[in-house]
Amino acid sequence: MGEAATPAPSGARRRAGPVGPLRETLHSAVLRRVLVAFFLFNTGEWAIWIAGLVWAFDVGGASGAALLSVVETVPAAIVAPFAAALGDRLRRDHALALGYGLQAVTMTLTGTALLAGAPVPVVYVLAAASATSVVLTRPVHNAIIPELAQTPEQLTAANAASSTVNAASLFVGPLACSVLIGWSGPGSVYLVVGLVGFGSALLTGRLALQRTFPASTESPVRAAVAGLKELRRDRGASLLTLIAGVMFAVLGIMQILLVVLSIDTLDLGPSSPGVFASIEGVGALVGAAGTVALIGRRRLSPALAGGMVVTGVPLMLVAGTSAPVIAGLLLAITGIGSMFADVAGRTLLQRSVRPDVLARIFGVQESLMMGGTALGAVLASLLVNGLGSRGAFLATGLVLPVVAATCWAPIRRLDARAAQPGTGFDLLAAVPLFAMLPQATLELLSRQLQERTFDTGADIVREGEPGELFYLISHGNVDIVHGGRTITRSGPGDYFGEVALLRDVPRVATVRTREPVTTYFLDRDHFLTAVTGHPTARQLAHGEADRRVTELDP
Repeated sequence: MGEAATPAPSGARRRAGPVGPLRETLHSAVLRRVLVAFFLFNTGEWAIWIAGLVWAFDVGGASGAALLSVVETVPAAIVAPFAAALGDRLRRDHALALGYGLQAVTMTLTGTALLAGAPVPVVYVLAAASATSVVLTRPVHNAIIPELAQTPEQLTAANAASSTVNAASLFVGPLACSVLIGWSGPGSVYLVVGLVGFGSALLTGRLALQRTFPASTESPVRAAVAGLKELRRDRGASLLTLIAGVMFAVLGIMQILLVVLSIDTLDLGPSSPGVFASIEGVGALVGAAGTVALIGRRRLSPALAGGMVVTGVPLMLVAGTSAPVIAGLLLAITGIGSMFADVAGRTLLQRSVRPDVLARIFGVQESLMMGGTALGAVLASLLVNGLGSRGAFLATGLVLPVVAATCWAPIRRLDARAAQPGTGFDLLAAVPLFAMLPQATLELLSRQLQERTFDTGADIVREGEPGELFYLISHGNVDIVHGGRTITRSGPGDYFGEVALLRDVPRVATVRTREPVTTYFLDRDHFLTAVTGHPTARQLAHGEADRRVTELDP
């Protein structure tokens, strides 16, 4: 009943080696615009973060810096899941441009207030607004990346390119911050970053994106709750999100410790935190460039766990050195490790989560990032007061290796699940309705397939009954019966059930087995999410439904 082409082997759509997928990814004009905007965003975010800490440290010491971190990150953590839901409700390029525009406005206002000598409480409020405005960007950016990738290899390549941009900004942002602070203080940093933000909005406002799912019609609150429910249902995604939260908490502690280490312990002056952060950025840039080695690797758990260890151990070693050069080298190594953990963890999450809730899942992760940063700032102050700066570095560096060892077994299981498509992948990929979908989406969809066998003479579906499932025939033959007469026969590779799902009507025919039949089936939500969200697939599906109904009632 829906003739399918001969299934192609699952590896036929893959391109071996890192060079091809990376070249294909970087040749995309849309991706280049997204990456440039993301670079400007990350550069600005790092610059204003350090500028804010330097300003707060100047007016209130370590406690003042910690207070600013909490004031900035707690509201952002609360808003993040709801803001990110816009990435599943709006066109994602529009959502991305909206985020960049909000950042441009709030950061420009904050810079103006600082340069005008506004009261400290006013600056705190504006800085909190600036920090809250950034929470839409990363979730939507990370959710757009899978839409630009046609294969798992291209997905890893796109994430590697994105992390390289992030790492480059980690170097450029703090360095630019140091220059601007030396020129006219922290206010100039906010003002310049705000003006640049308008450029990011212009770059991303109209991108040639094709959604692979229908836009959500839920309210922002319900959409955010749906993301949380998906995390609760998917333990693997929950684990990856929790690991990301721990990473962010460690980085939050580290950012405060860098200020204390460079200004108080090593007595290097107010520009030194930016210099140390830039050195870490150089390491991150090297690490991000090295992540191209992950392209083509189906198993990413070693890179995730190893990256966490390489991030943590050098922090422990910083506690034992008084030489700025050695401290800088160790911080550069942490940057290398963090990039491998970032690319591996993000790619695993993108390959494991339904695309229609992906922005919301990354929104929860953004919330954990902000919350973890706030928690890290509080813990940093407590650790410095209780253990001293060196003891604080030692305790902080120990966290990630311990988490990596504790979570190693479940990470490997999740990796094994994401690395292999479902058993019905080849059958699914041969169906015209799905053939044009990106392979990463197909693999995720194939893991939702369930298998069921029917005996001879069984009615798989009955005419007039409600329809909730879409079926693919793996083995055996069936008769298509309408109004008591047999219309046609279908066999392996054919499919049925889409008419009731697409038109929300009862079954238009009975499907009866002629012999033992094995089928795979998808539930309504997964089928409609995959088919109706992609323009070509939607057109084919409705055209096929029209043809089927015409055949039944000529």
